[in-house]
Amino acid sequence: MGKFLVIISTFAVLLSGCSGDVKYDEQNVKESPIGSKAKAEVTEGDFVYRLVSEKSVYAEGEKVEVYAELEYIGAEAEVKIAHANSPFYFPTKEKMRNFDIRYGMHQPARMTVLKKGLPLRERFVPRGGYSPEDPKEYVDFINVVWEASKKGTLLWGDYQVSGSANFDPLNDSMVSQESLRLNVEIEFFIEKPKNNE
Repeated sequence: MGKFLVIISTFAVLLSGCSGDVKYDEQNVKESPIGSKAKAEVTEGDFVYRLVSEKSVYAEGEKVEVYAELEYIGAEAEVKIAHANSPFYFPTKEKMRNFDIRYGMHQPARMTVLKKGLPLRERFVPRGGYSPEDPKEYVDFINVVWEASKKGTLLWGDYQVSGSANFDPLNDSMVSQESLRLNVEIEFFIEKPKNNE
């Protein structure tokens, strides 16, 4: 049990990002990327982690459909995993403005049962955050992101999500076997409205 508590305490270290100090000019933003990578998957041992955007290009104001999945594919009918509030993290970078959208979460010790072949799914919701030292452009951007995410949308831009699933598979005695962190990256684009050109 002591090992389990030590491993769970490691979740207390949140993923953090730094905001770019680069100011942006909305008139000089690059065009939509060609061939954005909207889906990614990785398998490690008995687990598959997926990060999916239903589209590679969205119109501004359109609902953004991005989600993560963790699927157990091992020999047992089910497995228990330990994690923070969620096993899924979604740190994001808006590449046109060079802004990182930081991602943190509460760090309680939780347990989830994964049934074989039945993926655990969570929808991407950008959280963001800023400090008093951050530039005003970054603070304004994060405030707009917060408002847009309440409607399931995002501000126009080029979004790169470096998603991960962080968890500890547990054995029958509820002791962690190992810590796993599965990482993938996707990118999707939110088109700038025509009337803003």
